[in-house]
Parts: sequence; C-alpha cells; structure tokens
Amino acid sequence: PWVIPALHQAARRLSSDEMIKVLLEAGADPAREYQGATAYGYARVFGNRALARAIEARGAASLLSDDEALLAAAADGSDTGGRFIDPDRLPEAYRDIVRVILHLPGKLDHVKRLVAMGMEYDRPDAEGLSPVQVAGWEGLPEVMAYFLSQKPDLSHVNGYGGTLLSTIIHGSENCPERAGRDHVGCLELALRAGVALPRRVPGLAGDPEVAAFLTDWAEQYPGQVVDGGVA
Repeated sequence: PWVIPALHQAARRLSSDEMIKVLLEAGADPAREYQGATAYGYARVFGNRALARAIEARGAASLLSDDEALLAAAADGSDTGGRFIDPDRLPEAYRDIVRVILHLPGKLDHVKRLVAMGMEYDRPDAEGLSPVQVAGWEGLPEVMAYFLSQKPDLSHVNGYGGTLLSTIIHGSENCPERAGRDHVGCLELALRAGVALPRRVPGLAGDPEVAAFLTDWAEQYPGQVVDGGVA
C-alpha cells in the first residue's frame, strides 16, 4: 500500500487555509518528501498557494527545480514562454498530475496548459485509469470532451477490467458527486466517439436514467451494438 503524506495530500486536494493550519499545528512535516517531491514543491506544482505561503512563513520553502518552476508557472497561469517538459525527467510524484487534478473545480485550463507543455494526457495511473476514463467516471462532459479531442486510446482497459463505457456507468452509480454530475452526457460523448455498446450493458446499468439512455441509443443505432465485449 502507498501512503501520501498529509501536506502533499493537502496540496493536491487544494485544501483550505484552515485545514493547512490544523495539519501544521498537528506536526505535519514540511520537509518530508514524497516520491522525490517536497511538500513545498508539490504545493507550487499543484497550485495550492495557501499551503505554499504557509510553508514559506515557517521558513521551510525548498528550492524548485527548473521543471518544478515551469510546472508551478503552469499552475499559476503564468507565461511559460513556449517551454516544454520532458515527463520522463520528472519525479514520480508529478507524473500523474493531469489525472489527479482534472476533476477539481476550475482546473481544466490548468490541465490544458500542462498538456500544451508536454505532460501526458493519456497516461494511466497506478490503477490503470486513464484521464479520459476518470473524467467520465466523475461525470464531467466538458473535461471528458477535452481529453477526447486529444485522441486518447478508447480501447484501453483499466486495472479493474473497465472500459471507458463501463467506467462511466460505474461512476453514475458510485461517484460521490454523481447527483450534480452528467454521466449521461459523458456516455453520449463516448458513443459519438465510436465506442461500441455491448448488447448486455443497458441491462446492467443501475441508474434508471443511464439504463434508459443506453436502451434508446441501442434502438437508434443498432449498428453500434455488439455481442460480447468488455462490459
């Protein structure tokens, strides 16, 4: 099992000033590293300026590498001067940043800046989930549409045996924010992108709206319905 230190978690989750204060007062160590990244570097790269300021105030800010400085500029929305990142040079802690932040409010432009500078838009995480699958699971059509525009591998099967279609369906039943999300919109995007619809899938969907949409789609586009396939 892997454990992300408290301040690194706060950085990537964009935790508030109050939470950061609680963590620091409870003894969270600003000097602790995770997969080659300090808490300060992580805060700057993920765009949590509140945490970065708190660490600076304690005199514990670490020097940023050139790559960290470039990633921090992308997080801040600053001009990066057309410079590019070689992902293979980065500490492992930063390799999945696109996948980690894509569901956070207001982060789509940040994601686009990262991809424009060379960060991997289709890199599966440790669980085999690709960014487009995560966007679909989260029920975020605008974010998913962006990743589809980058031409990801739509045939990818994640570590749970899920395809893009089944991952969206799983999210419609399990995503904590599902009530306010649009999983049907994500399914439509996937199907319009050419993803096949296994014949048995509509009957497996637990959300009535999703099941009805898939049933209607199968009737309207019978040529897209396939026997077998990964559900």
